[in-house]
Amino acid sequence: MGRASNLPGAVDARATRSHFGPMQDIWGRRTESGLTAEELREKVHLHLTRNLGEPHIAFSDQDGWAGKSKEPGPPVDVMVVPPEGERRFAYVCSFGSAMKKGGDALSPGGKARMEFALAVPQKGDAAADLAMLNLAANTVRQFAKLVHIQSVRVSPGETVQFARDPRPMFENSKQVAFAFTRPRLPADAFRRMRLGEGDAVDFWSPVPIYREELEAAAARGTDRLARGLEKAGVTEMLHLDRPTVARAAYGLRRTWVSRVMDFFRKR
Repeated sequence: MGRASNLPGAVDARATRSHFGPMQDIWGRRTESGLTAEELREKVHLHLTRNLGEPHIAFSDQDGWAGKSKEPGPPVDVMVVPPEGERRFAYVCSFGSAMKKGGDALSPGGKARMEFALAVPQKGDAAADLAMLNLAANTVRQFAKLVHIQSVRVSPGETVQFARDPRPMFENSKQVAFAFTRPRLPADAFRRMRLGEGDAVDFWSPVPIYREELEAAAARGTDRLARGLEKAGVTEMLHLDRPTVARAAYGLRRTWVSRVMDFFRKR
């Protein structure tokens, strides 16, 4: 897939460089559970294998492994489980974020170990399939960095936008922000990987959302957005033109602000 700078679109953690100091070198040390980076990598690798299939490393942050990464945040690799049998989608998962606790997660003490995962449809068009894989890989990788360099709250339905008036993030899509959800495509046991002594790694999915979904969450709360997404069958599958869930059927009516803003945009 190439270096991160060659990956299309998605979240760019480098844009926030002025807001933090030098990156902490997390490699070569042990976690509070006593695991080295390689030991934790093996656990994540096995966790993916048990729940989905054998992964391979599609992106390796070699500079980060050497403690010389020029990007902010922890060095992060990307693991990919390719399609297999009747499962016609790839699964993309970050690795590196879990080496330290971060994010305002729903856990005792407010911090948790976490990695990020997305599913990617693979339809047989080599160029289009690779583009979607790159998009997903860059997204999970940059979110894995972002939770350690900014105060990002990670909980069901919590949203992240990157501008006061966000614009579509991806080509041929009207989605403008992300909402965190729990992965739903693997078995429920995938969502949390136990490390022992009460420690664990939680897996989250940054799902792209529309402006009206973002505004509905702001007006009615993130819990309601999370329930609406789940009720509508929205999963971690990267779906850039799915129907919006911000409708009365899902308890997320479109806001007047959204209607007024759309009126002026069309003029």
